[in-house]
Amino acid sequence: MTATNESRDDPWTIAAVAMLAFMLADVGHEVLGHGIGYVLGGGHSWLSTTTRIVGDTRLPDPGWRILDLGGPAGNLLFAAFGWLGQRLIRGSAPRIRLLCLLVLAFSLYWAFGYMIYCGVLGHGDWFALIDGAKAEWLWRVALCAVGIVLYRATIFLIAADLHWLVSANELSSASRVRRLTSVSYLAGGVIACLGAMLDPHGPIEILNSGAASSFFAALGLLRAPRFFPRAPEHTVNSAARITRSVPWIAVTTVIAILYIVVLGRGIRFAF
Repeated sequence: MTATNESRDDPWTIAAVAMLAFMLADVGHEVLGHGIGYVLGGGHSWLSTTTRIVGDTRLPDPGWRILDLGGPAGNLLFAAFGWLGQRLIRGSAPRIRLLCLLVLAFSLYWAFGYMIYCGVLGHGDWFALIDGAKAEWLWRVALCAVGIVLYRATIFLIAADLHWLVSANELSSASRVRRLTSVSYLAGGVIACLGAMLDPHGPIEILNSGAASSFFAALGLLRAPRFFPRAPEHTVNSAARITRSVPWIAVTTVIAILYIVVLGRGIRFAF
């Protein structure tokens, strides 16, 4: 038995929710995470974009470490919001549940994928934990190992939380899960790359930051459907479809334009 077009989740609405979720995860990392980290580290004036923070003051140790670690801390905080949202929402509310799920997914995949990246290449936000330590190579191996374990755990977590949206008892559950994750993965990557298009460092940031934080970091989202059947069911109307929502699409479009044109070029803050 196959689902009719009317019973399928609407791909345009899924894409809109996914774009909004990635933009929230990005603001959590770049604007709030690094911004608060910069202030706590001793900074006063800075420029925030979709890909970085540019401070007017070079922070001494440990201020620069606090700045760097602020980004991953922002990811973890927003992931917590997404995780709690799934459990506090009453009823099915499929679009809001998808938003919470994807904020959780994009935030954790970014945080832990970045941890692996930092361990391999020896620079980046998480490297602030071990920079200057004795036997640095050993700490880098440990950073990679921890990142891999946490990234894999995130795949299982997302597979489990997909049950807030899709019931494993549905005949079309496998195709629904693949559709939700693949459309969300693609849409998150597209808005990430578009957001880096006007970056002050040039279009190279489309690859260095936009694609790295989405298409590369969130590959685990495409792996989650494999583990979906093993996860336990949740007690909500998870069979409710994500129907076409013009308001969601319209609001996301407006926010995306501001994200690309305004935050993409940079917003200056002063404390």
